[in-house]
Amino acid sequence: MRYRAWLAALGFCIVTFSLLGYIKFTQVSAAIAFGESFPEPSETVVAHNATLSQWQAQLQVLGEVKATRSLVIRNELAGVITHIGFSSGGKVGKGDSLLTLDSLNEQAQLDAVEAEITLAKLDLSRLAQLVQTRASSRSQVDEANAQLAVKQANARSLRATIGKKTLLAPFDGITGLHAFEVGAFIAANSLIINLIGDENKVWVDFFIPQSEYQISPDVELTVTTLGDPDTPINGKLLAIDPVISTTSRNLRIRAELDNQKAHLKPGTSVQVRVPIGEMKTIVRLPNTAIRYDSFGAYVYLLNQGEGGKLRAARKPVTVGAHDQKEVVVLSGLDVNDVVATVGSFKLRPGMLVNLTADSAPGSQ
Repeated sequence: MRYRAWLAALGFCIVTFSLLGYIKFTQVSAAIAFGESFPEPSETVVAHNATLSQWQAQLQVLGEVKATRSLVIRNELAGVITHIGFSSGGKVGKGDSLLTLDSLNEQAQLDAVEAEITLAKLDLSRLAQLVQTRASSRSQVDEANAQLAVKQANARSLRATIGKKTLLAPFDGITGLHAFEVGAFIAANSLIINLIGDENKVWVDFFIPQSEYQISPDVELTVTTLGDPDTPINGKLLAIDPVISTTSRNLRIRAELDNQKAHLKPGTSVQVRVPIGEMKTIVRLPNTAIRYDSFGAYVYLLNQGEGGKLRAARKPVTVGAHDQKEVVVLSGLDVNDVVATVGSFKLRPGMLVNLTADSAPGSQ
């Protein structure tokens, strides 16, 4: 009788476990069906078609704009200002009087010396006539000649001093700022004014590493200002310093720019881009297309899967130079590869991808 009880208990357990298994199977099947009723997760990105272009590596350095003609004008002698012939920031022509110092004392001395010269010439003429009649000796004539030469030298010295008290513009240009007034006394070697040549050309001086000292003299470079980096100005190499600096180990270069439209002021700091190396065939991509991790740089290719749907696939790439907008891809991509750009950070391998209207033509 006891084995019948065991059989009844065993049968009850089998029925109970079967019923619970069926209930759980029904619940799991319902959950799977519910999950499959939702669409597959996807992300929307902007796509870009990979195309080949020519690229040459560039060296980017800071440069300084310099005037082709500039001069710091100082006075050699002290004196009182009697005339100012220029205004702050004004234009002057070659030979214009910039500043005149009081020279009344020197002028009076010159008048006296010139009178003495006139008298010495008369004495010399009379002595020459007396020598012809043997009424005077030759030594007296020689002494009169020497005295006349001394007085003429004194006159030249006074004229030179008077000339040094009048400062003339050595070339056409624009003057700097000043605060001088007529009647003011200025000491010798005072800074009078900075004179900048009014030229349509300017120089840009910059330094490059000694490793690039074999730069070609025929290379064409571009210059951009820090306030307007999107407007390049073309320039040409003008001169290369024959000596590398022993302190910085850099080589000084001078370029020439057309300043008619740029209006660059001397002293302006600019960005100089100098082409180096050979021309290469590369792919350019927006900066937003490149992702980085511990293994290096990579992009997400958008490949067509089942039903023509686009799916993301990770692709390692080798990158080169880059700027604020684009990056150079040296290897890893083929022509017409479709690459995710804006929104690529949301992707993972195998994910379904939708494209925006901003995507490149032909990427659909």
